[in-house]
Amino acid sequence: MITPRGTAGPTPARTPVPPAFVQDLNTCVGCHACVIACANENQLEAGRSWRQIVTVNPARRPQIPTFHLSVACNHCLDAPCLRWCPALAIARDPVTGAVLIDDTRCIGCRYCSWVCPYEAPRFDDARGVMRKCTLCAHRLAGGLEPACVSLCPTGALRLGAHRDEGDPDVAGFPRLGIRPAIRFLPLAGRQPVEQAVAPISPVAAATAAVLADEPPPKISLRSEWALSAFTLIAIALVSLVFGALLGGPRPPAWVVAAAGAGAMALSTLHLGRKDRARRAVLNWRRSWLSREVLTCPAFLGLAVAWLAWAPASGALGWAAAGAGLACLVSVDRVYVVMARDRRAALDGAAATSAAAWLAGVLAGHVWLWLPAGVARLVAALARVRAGTDRSWLGTAPAVTVRLAVGLAAPVFLLASGAATAPLAVLCATIGEALDRAGFYQALDVVTPRAAAARDLQASLAAGTPPRSGQALTAAPEPGARP
Repeated sequence: MITPRGTAGPTPARTPVPPAFVQDLNTCVGCHACVIACANENQLEAGRSWRQIVTVNPARRPQIPTFHLSVACNHCLDAPCLRWCPALAIARDPVTGAVLIDDTRCIGCRYCSWVCPYEAPRFDDARGVMRKCTLCAHRLAGGLEPACVSLCPTGALRLGAHRDEGDPDVAGFPRLGIRPAIRFLPLAGRQPVEQAVAPISPVAAATAAVLADEPPPKISLRSEWALSAFTLIAIALVSLVFGALLGGPRPPAWVVAAAGAGAMALSTLHLGRKDRARRAVLNWRRSWLSREVLTCPAFLGLAVAWLAWAPASGALGWAAAGAGLACLVSVDRVYVVMARDRRAALDGAAATSAAAWLAGVLAGHVWLWLPAGVARLVAALARVRAGTDRSWLGTAPAVTVRLAVGLAAPVFLLASGAATAPLAVLCATIGEALDRAGFYQALDVVTPRAAAARDLQASLAAGTPPRSGQALTAAPEPGARP
């Protein structure tokens, strides 16, 4: 087990700079020796590795360059996994600068894999925790190179100084500005690729476009149904409290307590180590996930106290509503900071705007449900335009049903009078359930393989070769091949 030698938590002011992986795209043949070396060095199960080979133009169509990226954890200087881990289980080694996971503190929530664009943290089913490349910190401490570097047969993968020149401009390598410790020596003797590759013919471009399909999404409703249900229940409960404060029906305290307890139980189902669930609040200073875990029970406690013991106390009711709003803002921010290069407009306020819409429908206040309803309509159409949901929930018939039942019907029923208000609430709730399902189905976490497919598609559409690096202005790496 590799554990950080520093204290888990916020990175010290003087961040140790890790060495950088340096890969020569001209000499990498995609032999997977680095992948095997990683698995052997870390004694991983058969078929598992913390390093992967991503091939751009895997079909090797003519007139389109084919090259390979050897990708693992890049021990970024602005590592999102370290910043957002709710359990403070990730820290930077004070000697090597490597970003390491302490598996005695990890709760297995998988959030680090959601915020990492390089697909570095991997879930260990046997241990129920996240694990990833350690930069072979134990080998570096002994003066040795990482196993993947030492066993590369062509010398395409090396270790060099971290120049912090920004994200490499290479197809298949996500660029999110987190200062990864990796550099690529570009194709064709480090000359701009446009000068080294013949123009792509229309026939080759059309053929390759068919073969550049994206891999399945990393997150889906099927894999995260428990979180979808948890957030939907939280939205409904917060809207009930807000609606009651604005003159709508007041829910029984036991309903809020029972639904809230069930929602919190659902939220723990995706944890690999449920016995460490209490650690999820430790990073409350920085992690929105920790803040969500803290504000949800606070809202439930205040709401139940208001409904059961002090229904006449407006101050307690608004305190509960404030805690509920903080919870939904945290829910939204959890998904805003994820590694996504395609996101629909207003998705960053999906939970809060949904609660405002439902509260407006419950209370029958046009000044609330009308603007909130417009926001929900814009958000739904923007998600369709973004094209991130490739399931049936993103099809035109499904979206039409969601808008008709969840938005148009409630507006019509509210305009018809108070007698139809309960049916309006039911329709709005069904619409939000469909929308929440679509939200999770459309979560678009970028990965190197997905980035490679998208970059190839974009280059084919533009009629130019895929990006394979920028011309280097600095001196070449020692020992680099021409």
